[in-house]
Amino acid sequence: MANIWYIQVNRFCNNKCHFCSNPSNGDNISYKRGKLLIDDFKKRNYSWIIFTWWEPTLSSDLKNWIKYSNSVWMDCRIISNGMACSSFEYVKELKKVGLSLIHFSLYSYIEKIHDFLTATPGSYKKLLKAIQNTLKLWITVQLNCVINKYNQNHLDKTVKFVWKNFPQIKHFVWNNLDPLMMRKTSIAKSTLPDFKIAWENLIKWLSLLDFQNKTYRVERLPLCFMRWFEHASTETRKIVKEEERIVYFLDNREMVQQSWNYWEHTKLDECNKCDLNNICSWIYEYYKFYNYVKVKAQKLQNKEKEDILRKIKLNNFNN
Repeated sequence: MANIWYIQVNRFCNNKCHFCSNPSNGDNISYKRGKLLIDDFKKRNYSWIIFTWWEPTLSSDLKNWIKYSNSVWMDCRIISNGMACSSFEYVKELKKVGLSLIHFSLYSYIEKIHDFLTATPGSYKKLLKAIQNTLKLWITVQLNCVINKYNQNHLDKTVKFVWKNFPQIKHFVWNNLDPLMMRKTSIAKSTLPDFKIAWENLIKWLSLLDFQNKTYRVERLPLCFMRWFEHASTETRKIVKEEERIVYFLDNREMVQQSWNYWEHTKLDECNKCDLNNICSWIYEYYKFYNYVKVKAQKLQNKEKEDILRKIKLNNFNN
């Protein structure tokens, strides 16, 4: 099992993504507080720690937390928009204190769309430079992509772009939108995706990624939109493997421990007819935001479902 700890080290950013699930509130944690959280993590025997939200590279203490994590034998990584890492010298500093893996967020291979979604002109060019810098220093790069209305029709082409320009990247994560906490603007609301269009584009590349021995995960998509790739669902994997994670938020939620059943959301009556029902988390915030999505009950042979479970249990790569 891979139990993961996410630490929200700050709540301010140099991008202004329309669909941001943790908009800025100007808060941050002290080095001392971060060190105490790392110590707590170590006692719990979690698999690794992720410094995140939004944007960890803006914290003056990030390098010290990475260094401390390594000193107590805690594997750590960061999720970043790549703005600061467009500086080669800055990435060298992260490498020097022991950082070995970065998740970068790329929303589209089309510069205009990426910059529109981040609401930050020039963010696309800086991100590509950040990826180049990081790979030059032999730091592992994994890519995150938020599925939304503006990129849903070319997710496959974005993968092809990454594959062609950065063949060293071996792992991809596609996240469906978390609309509950995102900005309350008309543009933010307009980013809600069409699951069918998104999946039809994404599925074009998953088999090929399998063939190339690359790994991938898809978050917040119900299994009726992931037929033949159910084993890649982050939530399904957590349900099957009974994994958990802890997230430290810089708001009134503070410490949230999410056990495996946390990912099972309120379902529709139609879901009870689906053979994947007990390993599907369904849709987060369906009734408030995603009630336009039509459920599709799936029928499987016993062997098909056994194969899904087998793939999950045999594939130990976790994100």
